[in-house]
Amino acid sequence: MYDVKAMEVEIKDAISHAKANVRAKFVEAFKAIYINNTVPNDFKSLGVPVAKHTLRNPSDLGLIISDEGFYIIFSDYEVKKNVCKLVLSNLHAIYRGECRTVKKRIQSHLFNSCYKSDYAKRESAFLKKQEKPGKDFYEQYWPACLKLKSGISGVNIDRIEYNSYTWVVVTHRMKGSSQDVREQAELAFDDVFGKPAASREYA
Repeated sequence: MYDVKAMEVEIKDAISHAKANVRAKFVEAFKAIYINNTVPNDFKSLGVPVAKHTLRNPSDLGLIISDEGFYIIFSDYEVKKNVCKLVLSNLHAIYRGECRTVKKRIQSHLFNSCYKSDYAKRESAFLKKQEKPGKDFYEQYWPACLKLKSGISGVNIDRIEYNSYTWVVVTHRMKGSSQDVREQAELAFDDVFGKPAASREYA
């Protein structure tokens, strides 16, 4: 009457097909937004929720979206073997990523010491307020961040080693999206422009 294994294959095929369709839509969108592999001066005429932010200090994070999205980090800091073709003026895309809480994720990449300190404070406050002790802190911690040097995850662009360089983040707001959808945006970005060299998630 029914074949469970065939049903499993059918569901997996449907999911794979859906992901491929979403990925293709992101490919089309990225090509339309970033014509000739270049970030436009503004995004107003495009009618998409994309924004550009120059970052120097942790306080500059204030205008970045706090919810779900996809983001690209640009800099004139040279990252070796960077094959990504997307540019913003004289800056190159060195990292792309997605997150449910974009502002905190970018903080983890570019103001890493501040991120670790803030996370520890939030975790401590949560654990102290628990009515029923024993629960883990609900917020995900990100040990894997932008890698400009082997073995070092995350940087502090407000400190001497990096503060002479320019750092710009472009965010695509994707409020209400799942991680599955945003991951297709990452893959589509790599399809169109090449994977940025500092996006070494597992290195």
